Amino acid sequence: MIGDDSKSQQQRPHARQGGASDRVLSFLKAHKALLIFAVFLGVMPVWAEPIASTIHLDIVLVMRLVGVFTIAAVGLNLLIGYAGQVSLGHSAFFGVGAYTSALIAVKAGFPVWIGIIMAILASALIGLLVAPVLRLKGHYLAMATLGLGIIAFVFMREMTWLTGGNLGVTSIPELSLPGVPKNDISEFYIVWIIALIILAFCSNLVRSRTGRAIRAIHQSDVAAAAMGINVSWEKIKIFMLSAALGGLAGGLYAHLQGYIDPNLFYITLSIQLVAMVVVGGMESIWGAVAGAGLLIFLPKIVETLPRWIGPGVPKPIADYSNYEGIVFGLILVLAMIFMPSGITRGLSDLVRYRRSPFINPFKKQAVE
Repeated sequence: MIGDDSKSQQQRPHARQGGASDRVLSFLKAHKALLIFAVFLGVMPVWAEPIASTIHLDIVLVMRLVGVFTIAAVGLNLLIGYAGQVSLGHSAFFGVGAYTSALIAVKAGFPVWIGIIMAILASALIGLLVAPVLRLKGHYLAMATLGLGIIAFVFMREMTWLTGGNLGVTSIPELSLPGVPKNDISEFYIVWIIALIILAFCSNLVRSRTGRAIRAIHQSDVAAAAMGINVSWEKIKIFMLSAALGGLAGGLYAHLQGYIDPNLFYITLSIQLVAMVVVGGMESIWGAVAGAGLLIFLPKIVETLPRWIGPGVPKPIADYSNYEGIVFGLILVLAMIFMPSGITRGLSDLVRYRRSPFINPFKKQAVE
């Protein structure tokens, strides 16, 4: 018996090691796509920087914005796509995060990373304070959050003693960390390291108990409550998390831009974030990446087209601001007509079932 006990004790460390290795392998398998994407991002500056002047488009600079809006969009997707709580006021949290981080860095003189942490906390706190709107449902909730976005915009514009009003906040320090050089490449990596961590966290979250709870709430509040889920508390938690991610994105955005004013956080920003979620694919973590990538990159490409064509382009066409809204509207309308389930669902069907990601909108079934 003593020999058996000693033998089993010798085998236990190996069992623990095997369990740890299994967990690592399970993590790598579950996040295989994320790791591949991380490698792609890691080598992007190597090939993107040399061709930037040739194509008249700085891919690294644009990808910094894609990373920022990916963070905001994935938080909004948790709220709309998974929990089914429609919000048209996320420009408020984005703006609160931007102004909090900028003011702490500019007026208080604190390091950038402290400002970003405070931006997350401030946005989460605002989310908690306005959480009672979650008692509303459907269109009523959408209108209430729309009003929240408008109120936040008015405060940012009118509180001139704090926000500078329409003059905004200038000389915002660049995004950096202690010991890291300040340049576009380092900012690119900082943004995307944070974005990848957020994507991995949200991917685990939707598979957790909380993820199952918010999915149940999406289907039916009554059924979720009957299963023992605290519906109100789960809604508040996911709303606060979504607000915090919006604040994080806003804080990063302020330091990347170096200047902010209230007009950057008008209600159109909320519509843009919702469009990213819908176009990319609701109830899909990767939908946030796809939606942010498409709605940030495609307008930049359209803006660059006159430079590719040459100097003979008419001035009204060369000035992208003349038709910026048309391009954004066309992207949204065409995506909803031909790929209503979103980019990620369409591409997933293409890979798994060899089925076209597009639908025929003229079929009777599609109209219904």
